[in-house]
Amino acid sequence: MSFDPFGDFETAGYLRNHQRLKDPVEVKESEHFVFELSIEEALSHLARKRRPDYKAILKVHKILFGGFYPWAGKDRNELVPHLAIFKGAYNDPHSTIFERPDFIKRSVDYALKLAADKKKFQERPGEVMGQLAFAHPFLDGNGRTLLLVFMELCYRARFAINWSRTNKDDYLRALSDEIRAPFQGHLDNYLKPFVTAITSRDEWPQMIGGIRGLDGLDKEDITYESLDNPEVQQLYKTYRAQLQDAPAVPGADD
Repeated sequence: MSFDPFGDFETAGYLRNHQRLKDPVEVKESEHFVFELSIEEALSHLARKRRPDYKAILKVHKILFGGFYPWAGKDRNELVPHLAIFKGAYNDPHSTIFERPDFIKRSVDYALKLAADKKKFQERPGEVMGQLAFAHPFLDGNGRTLLLVFMELCYRARFAINWSRTNKDDYLRALSDEIRAPFQGHLDNYLKPFVTAITSRDEWPQMIGGIRGLDGLDKEDITYESLDNPEVQQLYKTYRAQLQDAPAVPGADD
Protein backbone atom coordinates (compact mmCIF):
# COMPACT_ATOMS: atom_id res chain seq x y z
CA MET A 1 0.00 0.00 0.00
CA SER A 2 1.43 3.39 -0.99
CA PHE A 3 1.33 6.20 1.55
CA ASP A 4 -1.78 8.03 0.37
CA PRO A 5 -3.67 9.19 3.48
CA PHE A 6 -5.57 11.84 1.49
CA GLY A 7 -6.69 9.24 -1.04
CA ASP A 8 -5.89 11.40 -4.07
CA PHE A 9 -2.38 10.38 -5.13
CA GLU A 10 -3.32 9.86 -8.78
CA THR A 11 -4.71 13.36 -9.21
CA ALA A 12 -2.78 15.40 -6.63
CA GLY A 13 0.55 13.56 -6.44
CA TYR A 14 2.40 12.52 -3.29
CA LEU A 15 0.75 14.19 -0.30
CA ARG A 16 -0.71 16.96 -2.49
CA ASN A 17 2.68 18.58 -3.10
CA HIS A 18 2.57 21.86 -5.03
CA GLN A 19 4.12 20.29 -8.14
CA ARG A 20 1.89 17.20 -8.00
CA LEU A 21 4.97 15.01 -8.25
CA LYS A 22 4.54 11.25 -7.97
CA ASP A 23 7.98 9.83 -8.69
CA PRO A 24 9.71 9.10 -5.34
CA VAL A 25 13.09 10.36 -6.55
CA GLU A 26 11.64 13.62 -7.83
CA VAL A 27 9.66 14.08 -4.63
CA LYS A 28 12.73 13.50 -2.46
CA GLU A 29 14.95 15.84 -4.48
CA SER A 30 12.42 18.68 -4.71
CA GLU A 31 11.45 18.38 -1.06
CA HIS A 32 15.06 18.42 0.10
CA PHE A 33 15.85 21.42 -2.10
CA VAL A 34 13.06 23.40 -0.45
CA PHE A 35 14.24 22.22 2.97
CA GLU A 36 17.84 23.34 2.46
CA LEU A 37 16.74 26.78 1.29
CA SER A 38 14.76 27.28 4.50
CA ILE A 39 17.10 25.90 7.19
CA GLU A 40 18.51 29.25 8.29
CA GLU A 41 15.08 30.88 8.55
CA ALA A 42 13.77 27.96 10.61
CA LEU A 43 16.76 28.01 12.96
CA SER A 44 16.41 31.76 13.37
CA HIS A 45 12.76 31.35 14.31
CA LEU A 46 13.64 28.80 17.01
CA ALA A 47 16.47 30.93 18.38
CA ARG A 48 14.12 33.88 18.84
CA LYS A 49 11.63 31.89 20.87
CA ARG A 50 11.90 32.45 24.60
CA ARG A 51 10.87 28.84 25.08
CA PRO A 52 10.16 26.49 22.15
CA ASP A 53 6.62 25.16 22.29
CA TYR A 54 4.30 23.12 20.10
CA LYS A 55 3.22 26.16 18.12
CA ALA A 56 6.87 26.92 17.35
CA ILE A 57 7.40 23.38 16.06
CA LEU A 58 4.42 23.72 13.73
CA LYS A 59 5.88 27.00 12.47
CA VAL A 60 9.29 25.42 11.86
CA HIS A 61 7.67 22.72 9.74
CA LYS A 62 5.78 25.37 7.77
CA ILE A 63 8.99 27.34 7.16
CA LEU A 64 10.89 24.24 6.05
CA PHE A 65 8.29 22.62 3.84
CA GLY A 66 5.74 25.28 2.94
CA GLY A 67 7.36 25.64 -0.46
CA PHE A 68 6.57 22.01 -1.27
CA TYR A 69 3.50 20.99 0.74
CA PRO A 70 0.45 23.29 0.97
CA TRP A 71 -0.44 21.71 4.32
CA ALA A 72 2.98 22.31 5.92
CA GLY A 73 2.66 23.48 9.51
CA LYS A 74 -0.45 21.40 10.16
CA ASP A 75 -0.21 18.26 12.25
CA ARG A 76 -1.81 14.87 11.67
CA ASN A 77 -4.59 15.62 14.11
CA GLU A 78 -5.72 18.48 11.92
CA LEU A 79 -5.23 16.70 8.59
CA VAL A 80 -6.08 13.03 9.18
CA PRO A 81 -7.46 12.68 12.73
CA HIS A 82 -9.04 9.33 11.85
CA LEU A 83 -5.78 7.56 10.91
CA ALA A 84 -3.08 5.79 12.89
CA ILE A 85 0.40 5.85 11.33
CA PHE A 86 2.97 3.06 11.46
CA LYS A 87 6.36 2.20 10.01
CA GLY A 88 5.67 -1.27 8.72
CA ALA A 89 2.39 -3.15 8.77
CA TYR A 90 0.38 -2.48 11.92
CA ASN A 91 0.03 -6.23 12.56
CA ASP A 92 3.78 -6.85 12.25
CA PRO A 93 5.36 -7.23 15.72
CA HIS A 94 8.49 -5.50 14.42
CA SER A 95 6.64 -2.42 13.16
CA THR A 96 6.96 1.00 14.80
CA ILE A 97 3.83 2.61 16.17
CA PHE A 98 3.48 6.39 16.25
CA GLU A 99 1.33 8.44 18.59
CA ARG A 100 -2.38 8.60 17.86
CA PRO A 101 -3.33 11.98 16.35
CA ASP A 102 -5.27 13.34 19.31
CA PHE A 103 -2.32 12.74 21.66
CA ILE A 104 0.42 14.25 19.46
CA LYS A 105 0.56 17.63 21.16
CA ARG A 106 0.53 16.01 24.59
CA SER A 107 3.52 13.84 23.68
CA VAL A 108 5.47 16.77 22.24
CA ASP A 109 4.70 18.88 25.30
CA TYR A 110 6.00 16.07 27.49
CA ALA A 111 9.24 15.90 25.48
CA LEU A 112 9.69 19.65 25.91
CA LYS A 113 9.05 19.26 29.63
CA LEU A 114 11.78 16.61 29.84
CA ALA A 115 14.19 18.90 27.98
CA ALA A 116 13.46 21.76 30.39
CA ASP A 117 15.26 19.79 33.12
CA LYS A 118 18.67 20.55 31.64
CA LYS A 119 20.74 18.31 33.89
CA LYS A 120 18.51 15.29 33.31
CA PHE A 121 18.33 16.10 29.60
CA GLN A 122 22.12 15.97 29.34
CA GLU A 123 22.08 12.57 31.01
CA ARG A 124 19.16 11.19 28.97
CA PRO A 125 19.03 12.92 25.58
CA GLY A 126 17.54 9.84 23.94
CA GLU A 127 14.37 10.06 26.00
CA VAL A 128 13.61 13.50 24.59
CA MET A 129 14.41 12.60 20.99
CA GLY A 130 12.51 9.33 21.31
CA GLN A 131 9.42 11.07 22.64
CA LEU A 132 9.53 13.63 19.83
CA ALA A 133 9.94 10.90 17.22
CA PHE A 134 7.11 8.86 18.71
CA ALA A 135 4.82 11.90 18.46
CA HIS A 136 5.49 11.99 14.69
CA PRO A 137 3.43 15.16 14.32
CA PHE A 138 3.48 15.45 10.53
CA LEU A 139 2.68 13.35 7.48
CA ASP A 140 6.22 13.99 6.24
CA GLY A 141 9.28 15.97 7.23
CA ASN A 142 9.31 14.81 10.85
CA GLY A 143 12.97 13.86 11.07
CA ARG A 144 14.32 17.12 9.71
CA THR A 145 11.91 19.32 11.64
CA LEU A 146 12.46 17.54 14.94
CA LEU A 147 16.24 17.46 14.51
CA LEU A 148 16.32 21.26 14.30
CA VAL A 149 14.13 21.46 17.39
CA PHE A 150 16.27 18.91 19.22
CA MET A 151 19.49 20.77 18.36
CA GLU A 152 18.04 23.99 19.75
CA LEU A 153 16.93 22.23 22.93
CA CYS A 154 20.42 20.74 23.34
CA TYR A 155 22.01 24.15 22.78
CA ARG A 156 19.93 25.65 25.56
CA ALA A 157 20.98 22.80 27.84
CA ARG A 158 24.64 23.54 26.99
CA PHE A 159 25.54 20.40 25.07
CA ALA A 160 25.37 19.05 21.53
CA ILE A 161 25.34 15.76 19.63
CA ASN A 162 28.12 15.20 17.10
CA TRP A 163 25.81 13.91 14.38
CA SER A 164 28.67 13.56 11.89
CA ARG A 165 29.99 10.61 13.90
CA THR A 166 26.67 8.79 14.08
CA ASN A 167 25.70 5.98 11.72
CA LYS A 168 22.37 6.27 9.96
CA ASP A 169 21.31 2.63 10.31
CA ASP A 170 22.48 2.30 13.92
CA TYR A 171 20.76 5.54 14.88
CA LEU A 172 17.46 4.59 13.26
CA ARG A 173 17.60 1.17 14.88
CA ALA A 174 18.14 2.71 18.32
CA LEU A 175 15.42 5.27 17.66
CA SER A 176 12.93 2.58 16.64
CA ASP A 177 13.83 0.56 19.74
CA GLU A 178 13.29 3.65 21.88
CA ILE A 179 9.83 4.19 20.42
CA ARG A 180 8.84 0.54 20.88
CA ALA A 181 10.17 0.39 24.44
CA PRO A 182 10.54 3.97 25.73
CA PHE A 183 12.50 5.15 28.76
CA GLN A 184 14.67 2.02 28.85
CA GLY A 185 17.86 3.66 27.61
CA HIS A 186 17.93 2.42 24.01
CA LEU A 187 18.59 5.81 22.43
CA ASP A 188 20.41 7.22 25.45
CA ASN A 189 23.00 4.46 25.16
CA TYR A 190 23.47 5.16 21.47
CA LEU A 191 23.73 8.96 21.71
CA LYS A 192 25.86 9.34 24.84
CA PRO A 193 29.21 8.62 23.11
CA PHE A 194 28.46 11.46 20.70
CA VAL A 195 27.66 14.11 23.31
CA THR A 196 30.01 17.06 22.88
CA ALA A 197 30.38 20.75 23.68
CA ILE A 198 27.93 23.16 22.11
CA THR A 199 28.77 24.69 18.74
CA SER A 200 27.86 28.05 17.29
CA ARG A 201 24.42 28.18 15.70
CA ASP A 202 26.16 29.65 12.65
CA GLU A 203 27.66 26.23 11.92
CA TRP A 204 24.35 24.37 12.01
CA PRO A 205 23.01 24.89 8.45
CA GLN A 206 26.06 23.30 6.85
CA MET A 207 26.16 20.58 9.49
CA ILE A 208 22.48 19.70 9.02
CA GLY A 209 22.82 19.53 5.26
CA GLY A 210 25.42 16.80 5.62
CA ILE A 211 23.52 14.52 8.00
CA ARG A 212 22.17 11.38 6.35
CA GLY A 213 18.95 9.61 7.21
CA LEU A 214 17.18 12.57 8.78
CA ASP A 215 13.79 11.29 7.71
CA GLY A 216 14.44 7.59 8.12
CA LEU A 217 11.07 7.20 9.85
CA ASP A 218 9.26 8.99 7.02
CA LYS A 219 8.30 7.83 3.53
CA GLU A 220 9.80 4.33 3.45
CA ASP A 221 7.35 1.62 4.49
CA ILE A 222 4.97 4.07 6.19
CA THR A 223 1.43 2.71 6.49
CA TYR A 224 -1.85 3.87 7.96
CA GLU A 225 -4.97 2.30 9.41
CA SER A 226 -8.27 3.61 10.67
CA LEU A 227 -8.45 4.36 14.38
CA ASP A 228 -11.82 2.61 14.30
CA ASN A 229 -10.03 -0.69 13.68
CA PRO A 230 -10.37 -2.72 16.94
CA GLU A 231 -6.90 -4.23 16.42
CA VAL A 232 -5.37 -0.77 16.17
CA GLN A 233 -7.20 0.35 19.30
CA GLN A 234 -5.83 -2.68 21.12
CA LEU A 235 -2.29 -1.85 19.97
CA TYR A 236 -2.52 1.57 21.59
CA LYS A 237 -3.97 0.10 24.78
CA THR A 238 -1.11 -2.40 24.95
CA TYR A 239 1.45 0.31 24.29
CA ARG A 240 0.03 2.51 27.04
CA ALA A 241 -0.04 -0.41 29.45
CA GLN A 242 3.71 -0.95 29.15
CA LEU A 243 4.27 2.63 30.27
CA GLN A 244 2.59 2.15 33.64
CA ASP A 245 5.96 1.86 35.35
CA ALA A 246 7.23 5.10 33.79
CA PRO A 247 5.99 7.95 36.03
CA ALA A 248 4.34 10.99 34.45
CA VAL A 249 4.38 9.57 30.93
CA PRO A 250 1.51 11.23 29.05
CA GLY A 251 -1.50 9.05 28.51
CA ALA A 252 -0.16 6.13 30.53
CA ASP A 253 -3.34 6.03 32.57
CA ASP A 254 -5.74 6.77 29.70
